[in-house]
Formats: sequence, structure tokens, C-alpha cells
Amino acid sequence: MADYTSYVSRGTEPTFTAGSNGASALIPVETSNKIIQGMTRKSSALRLMTHMQMSRHLKDMPVLSALPTAYWVSGDTGPKSVTSQAWKNVRLIAEELAVVVYIPDVVLKDSEANIWAQIRPKVEEAFGKKLDEAVFFGIEKPASWPDDLKTGAIAAANTVTDGTGVDIAADINNAMAAVEADGYGATGIAMRQTYRSRFRGLRSTTNEPIYQANMGLNKAMFGQSAEEDEGFIWNTRSLAVLNGSFEAENAASANAASLIVGDFSQAMIAIREDINVEFSKSAVMHNAEGLVTFNAWQQDMTAGRFTARFAYAVPNPVNRLQETEASRWPFAIIRDAA
Repeated sequence: MADYTSYVSRGTEPTFTAGSNGASALIPVETSNKIIQGMTRKSSALRLMTHMQMSRHLKDMPVLSALPTAYWVSGDTGPKSVTSQAWKNVRLIAEELAVVVYIPDVVLKDSEANIWAQIRPKVEEAFGKKLDEAVFFGIEKPASWPDDLKTGAIAAANTVTDGTGVDIAADINNAMAAVEADGYGATGIAMRQTYRSRFRGLRSTTNEPIYQANMGLNKAMFGQSAEEDEGFIWNTRSLAVLNGSFEAENAASANAASLIVGDFSQAMIAIREDINVEFSKSAVMHNAEGLVTFNAWQQDMTAGRFTARFAYAVPNPVNRLQETEASRWPFAIIRDAA
């Protein structure tokens, strides 16, 4: 009997266990020894985190996991003690983001504007939102990826409740202190859009604005225009995230994270493929039940398929200030009060 279901697979992911390897023997794992452009502006994760390229589906990075210890020698002939040092592999696994857009050919012909040119930046924005939601908050995060920044911060007890300090500046200082206690320094802040007005509203005891635009690196520069979403708080690069990811977190969580601060050089976004666009006039779209929803050839339509592949990791190497991995995380969050 003819077989219409067999195909060559890559194998069981992400471990590629024996007995279900498919073609994985032909796909070597890369060991770490066209930069995103349109999405970089749309994704705060891409703007703040470390970028790297991947040439295959998997990439391994060796990360320091145990530090050597030195010992005092007793007397002139006392024996010297021994020590060791250890590393672990952190694996990056590329996962795909994709969407298909169908447009009737008559609409394309009748339009005065280039519709695809109008659609692409909005798709990039949608991709950026999805990436930020997954990396920052774990919303629809691929199962193969490690803990998102929020989950890792909660596990390491690096959380501050909004309103516990005398003002929002004190709350951010306390969150930065949690990062510093774990052996890291804050290099960036990503925050909900509403924080812009909170900084503009801060006043001194004599009612002068504390944070003013264009008054040096210690001042927040938010609110001068709709596009000016970046500023500095205590010399730390700060972004008001405008793609809706913080609002999605707010809708999904009772005590939502409203601000993330940390050492963003310790978070990795690996790019396996930049956004790729392919067009087809014969594509057929099926729904989850297998029923045809669009047939481009029969219905005189053009399908645009947008795809991209990314990997994410937080290596979290050991350091002298906090050697316990479960208590160490390079990020902290401010959460809404219950």
C-alpha cells in the first residue's frame, strides 16, 4: 500500500535520544568558539541583549560552573591543597516564528500603495512582540528554551513589589541592588510604557522635576515625542517598551512584572535566520482540522509567508559573590502589588 505519511525528520528534540534519531546524525551540533534590522527596533530583547549568529539548529556554549579555591599553607613544609574548576554546556536551540498572509490579486492590482511594503514592518513588529513576550515573561515560550527573565528572577528571589519604596526610583534602586548582590551590574532596563509619566511626575521636596529631558545621562529622557522611548536612569540604558508585550503580561498575570532590570549582556539571542519572505500564487492553507481555508490558485490570491528562527539562553556563569546557581540570576523585576 502506498505511504503518504513518511518523511525524513531531524529526530527527537532537543535531546535527540537513541531510537528516534531520524537525520540528526547528519546535522552536527555547532560549538560556539545578515544582522536583524527591521525587528531590532521592534523588539526590546533584540535591542538590549547580546546577539550572535547560528549556522545550524543547535549551538553549545561552555560556561563556567565551578570556581577554584586557594588555601593557606601551614608552616614551611605544609602540604598544598588541590582544587578544581568546571564548565557546563549551555545549549541554544533555534525555534521558528512564522505567519502567512493572503491577499486577493484584485486587491493588490487596485491598490495605489505597495501593500506588501506596508505589511512587512507590521509583521516585524508582531515578531518582535512575540519574541519579547517569550523571553521576558514566558508567554507562549518554546518548550525547549530555558527560563524567561521573569521566571528566573522570581526563582532567585530578585523581585520588588511596586510601591514598597518611597517612590518608583527607590523601587528600581532596590531591584538593581538584587542584581548586584548576585554578582552582576545592571546594563539595561525594560519597562512598561506607563513608567514614562511616573518619571515625569517625580518631584523634589521643593517641587522641581527630578527627571528632566536632555539634562545629562542621569536624567530620564522620556516623553519628548512618541518615538523617543529610550533614556537613561542612573547611567543605565532604559527602554519604554511600545510593542504591547508588557501589556500582554499585565493581562496574563495577577502580579504582573512591570519593569525588568539587569545585566543584559548575560542574555543571548541567537539568530539562525533573519526574517524571510516567500510569495506563492498556488499555496493552499489548511486549518487545525485539516480543512482548506484558502486556495491561492483557485481563488486568485497571493500568499506571503514570513518566517524567522531564534534561540535564547541566559548562561548565568558562577561568580564569587553568589556561587549557588539556584540563588543567582542577572535580572530582577518590579511586580505590581497584589
